[in-house]
Amino acid sequence: MNCPYCRIPSMDAVASGEVEVDRCRTCGAAWFDPGEIRELTQGRLPAEEDAGPAAAPSPPAKDEKGATLRLAWGEARGLPCPRCGEPLRPVDFQLTGVPVFRCGGCGGMLVSRRSANALSARFKFQRDHAQLYESLGASMAEEVRGRMNRRLGPDVGEVRFGQIPLPVLVPLADGASPGARPPLVVYGILFLTVALYLLSRIGAGDVAGLQGRLALPSGTGFSGVPKFALLLVPFLHGGVVPLGVGCLFLFVLGDNVEDRLGRVPFLLFYLFCGAVAGAAHVVSGTAGMPAALGSAGAVAGVLGAYLVFFPDVPIEMYGMGRVVTVPAYLFACAWAVAVFLWGWGPGPLSNLLNPAPYSLAGHLGGFAAGALGAVLCRTVE
Repeated sequence: MNCPYCRIPSMDAVASGEVEVDRCRTCGAAWFDPGEIRELTQGRLPAEEDAGPAAAPSPPAKDEKGATLRLAWGEARGLPCPRCGEPLRPVDFQLTGVPVFRCGGCGGMLVSRRSANALSARFKFQRDHAQLYESLGASMAEEVRGRMNRRLGPDVGEVRFGQIPLPVLVPLADGASPGARPPLVVYGILFLTVALYLLSRIGAGDVAGLQGRLALPSGTGFSGVPKFALLLVPFLHGGVVPLGVGCLFLFVLGDNVEDRLGRVPFLLFYLFCGAVAGAAHVVSGTAGMPAALGSAGAVAGVLGAYLVFFPDVPIEMYGMGRVVTVPAYLFACAWAVAVFLWGWGPGPLSNLLNPAPYSLAGHLGGFAAGALGAVLCRTVE
């Protein structure tokens, strides 16, 4: 395979764990197919030692990071993908300040020898201190639980074990007063979503084919994405678990948000949050993840608006086999933790529960759009 830097067939396959990574024997650059860069970040592919000093584990200053990325844009000119020939574009890998070059066609990544050494050093620091991070997380969780008990009383937080400890987090009920009008838009969205899923299961109306055509690719840009896909994807689901989770979020939290915004504004708000989440997944999602379907991004926006409007309302939630009542702001924190744990990439269990998940960028994009929209609404009221 030709090295994009050297323009000669100097890239050889190097064994790393159970996969093979292509590395240039001349300049040391490495090519990672989608998902393979974890071989470097997880320490299975050591960086070469003769590339000069590697980056320090601490992140670079903002100005330095911007200068590095500007230089990377100039370096990207004329760099073709060694797999498909498409032009490469620089990206800041996981906000570390280390530029890598991603192909919008096949989703692979080109990493120079210096960047490979920098990433190896940066993630080695995280791996070496993994136990410290775990202990800090446990301490923070215990502190949050103590504050919750002191604020809301000892009865809040009493745990009841569920029958099946599914690794999902969903709201079951909330303490907000019902609105003066029935949430017709919420009911309509729920009916349409469930109906389309049932039609896809029985093979009627070519809904399954529609799902395949509209699914949003992760981190590849909008090239090839059908028009109006961002508005239609929130109504299509790839599995019964994401369907159930999305319906519960919308049913429990959406009625009060609809009552606060109004019916037509809520419908536009729901579509907007879904579109922002889909765009974030397409532009900034992790390369190699499955194409996304479902309402996860849109209901993340509903959660963001609920947090702005009703931050202290108690929510009864299910998570990892337990049912507990917490205020809305703690439920949002638990949701954020779950998103960070599940949103980095596909795995065997995540593929089983949700074969078409949104990336971390998609979830956070939808949540931010919902929270910002609610803040603007409160400002104009």
